Amino acid sequence: MEQGQMLSAGFYVWWLCVNSCLFMAEFCFIQDFTKIRAKKYMAPYVLLSDLLTLWVMYEQSGGVLRLFLHTDIIVCFTRFVLKLKWGFIVAPTLIILTLFTFMEGFQTVLMCWLSEQAMDKHMGIVLQMLMSSVLVLLLAATLRYVSKKYADTGQQRISSYLYMLLLPCVFIVWVIRSGLGLDMWMNSEAMGDRFFEEQPVLWALAWLLGTCAVFFIILKLVNKINVLSVQEREQKGLEDQVQKQRIYLAEAKKRNEHYRRFQHDIDNHFLVLSGLFREKKYDEAGEYFEHLYGASDRLLIGIETGNPVADILLNEKIRFARSDGIIVKYDVNFPPDCFVEDMDLCIILANALDNAIQACMSEDKGEPEIWITVRKRYHFLVLEIVNTDFGHGKPEFGTGLKNIKHTVEKYEGTMEIESGVDTFRLTILLCMKPFTKGE
Repeated sequence: MEQGQMLSAGFYVWWLCVNSCLFMAEFCFIQDFTKIRAKKYMAPYVLLSDLLTLWVMYEQSGGVLRLFLHTDIIVCFTRFVLKLKWGFIVAPTLIILTLFTFMEGFQTVLMCWLSEQAMDKHMGIVLQMLMSSVLVLLLAATLRYVSKKYADTGQQRISSYLYMLLLPCVFIVWVIRSGLGLDMWMNSEAMGDRFFEEQPVLWALAWLLGTCAVFFIILKLVNKINVLSVQEREQKGLEDQVQKQRIYLAEAKKRNEHYRRFQHDIDNHFLVLSGLFREKKYDEAGEYFEHLYGASDRLLIGIETGNPVADILLNEKIRFARSDGIIVKYDVNFPPDCFVEDMDLCIILANALDNAIQACMSEDKGEPEIWITVRKRYHFLVLEIVNTDFGHGKPEFGTGLKNIKHTVEKYEGTMEIESGVDTFRLTILLCMKPFTKGE
């Protein structure tokens, strides 16, 4: 009797350790899949799940109650402890429960196969424990694979129509659990045993592998649709950016045309002023001068970079930044042989400066500053935008930086991001002409 109790206690300890590893893998999956960093909550999650496991084993409760309690722990913990929104909870919960059901299904099939083999009782127990451990390790590895492979999907709130694509996962869980008799409300002798009497174990194994394939196809489909949805939003954002740059270009061309006309007529204006002074019509001359000064002031950009489009854009962005108390320093000089298209130049500068201004406006300490540098270096056009960044760290790679990267690749260039102690630096190199041997 004592030996039996010791074996029973040993089994409980072993099973608790195996499930602890499984629950740790679940928690790591939720963290990696949703990019929520909350390692301090891992121990409470594993402890709570272990208590559930002990209670289920002690009460010998059926699968339905265990499934519901498992679901409740995942949902309540992610919602009320990790503070995830409901839209971010559904996908990881369904993935965990579906893979967990697959593990139980394979375990049931393999245990049934072991029961049919003629072997020593102790050897059978060892093989059962070994198979269960291997299945738990496979489940943990699968969760890690899914979290890495489909991390982008986990970080996006799933649209309502994508929930319909996840519904087959619920159906898969129900089919496996009912077909193999894993739940309390299914009589295992009437359902599970009858299933294995009517169908061979290999057929059940093939059936489970087929449902696994369907599940991963669904997961890949959801991820693909989600990626296309994100790309569509980014494309719309890029189109909006391009539309804004067209406005900059139109304004720059219009201002340049006005400036050319004014420059062409400047000699005539001087002749008029000279004539008024000769005739001693000082009041008329003063009035004419004020009119001429106003016209020239409206044409004055204030920034001369060698590129009229960049002049207009930088003038507007710097004026806006300074109006919000941001110190802007610039050293911008575009070479005469700069081949970058005006539209692409606007996309790069506008996105980079918008990000820098937004970061500086969010500062609540220190004196926000932006440094803009554009220069030619060998065969490269180097653009560098530096802004103060007091403790915010590396920003998210949003649509603005993606638009810059897409434009930079057009010129076979590179984009580098560097986060210093109190600064954020964006460096862009555009290749101005193909290299030759020896250069």
